[in-house]
Amino acid sequence: MGRMVKVIAGERLGQAVRLRGERNSMRRSGILFMLSCGMLMADVRYTLRCEIESTDKMLTQSGAVRDAMKDCTSEIFQTGERQMSRTARMTQIVEYATESTVVIDHSKKTWTRSSASQTEAAAQASMEQMKQMGVKLKMSSEPIPEKREIAGYAASGLASLVEMTFAFPGMDRGMSSRVRMEFWVSETAPGAKEILAWAANQKQEGVGSKASPTLRVMGQFLASVPGGNQVLANGANLVGQLMEMNMKMESRGMGDAPTMNMTMRAEKFSTEAIPASEFEIPDGYKEVK
Repeated sequence: MGRMVKVIAGERLGQAVRLRGERNSMRRSGILFMLSCGMLMADVRYTLRCEIESTDKMLTQSGAVRDAMKDCTSEIFQTGERQMSRTARMTQIVEYATESTVVIDHSKKTWTRSSASQTEAAAQASMEQMKQMGVKLKMSSEPIPEKREIAGYAASGLASLVEMTFAFPGMDRGMSSRVRMEFWVSETAPGAKEILAWAANQKQEGVGSKASPTLRVMGQFLASVPGGNQVLANGANLVGQLMEMNMKMESRGMGDAPTMNMTMRAEKFSTEAIPASEFEIPDGYKEVK
């Protein structure tokens, strides 16, 4: 087993995970709970600090874990009209009214806009690709009975377990992976009361056209995974400001049994008004359709 390496700051987690099926599943599971806990009517700005640890010799020796951290820590901006996640290389803006998503690539100086239907089609294509690759998923979840204090605010938690098996063509033996995730939210942190009000309205009207495109896609994605509907139900009962997300992945079938741990923790909250200029596409960036 390779030595434990801990790094703070880096490129996106997706670049550190070699198996595309694992990466897509974990990202979507994380996005589901972040978006279900992130619809605001007041301005809130905070940092989502990211830390990664890995015992995977290939990743640590190549520096992939350090590279992954370059775009892992992000700054979150939330208003009544949109939500933005910004890193050094990438910015993603979800616009609630139009149900569209804008992705700005700072390294290439380009930007794209996707409608809800395009986002749904992409998720369905990704799910089909995972099936063709021989990926099988099973999920389960349960509330965490204990409460924690994070950044000075009381938080409640939900634990979710994702079990994946891989049977790629040409492989002598299969591979498996277990991903345990914890999501912690607060009902008293900045922006929480607006989130609770939004969630109450959604329960009255149902999650439909007023839900963000990512949340709608996640509902479709999880509904097709064994145990996914229960994850959705438990996640709907955990409402508040996202304070922390923990993930531990263990893989087997690749020689040794590498592990990867990731923690994302909210800090540096501010409720000052966010100027509209923060959401503008920088001058000179080219739209890609």
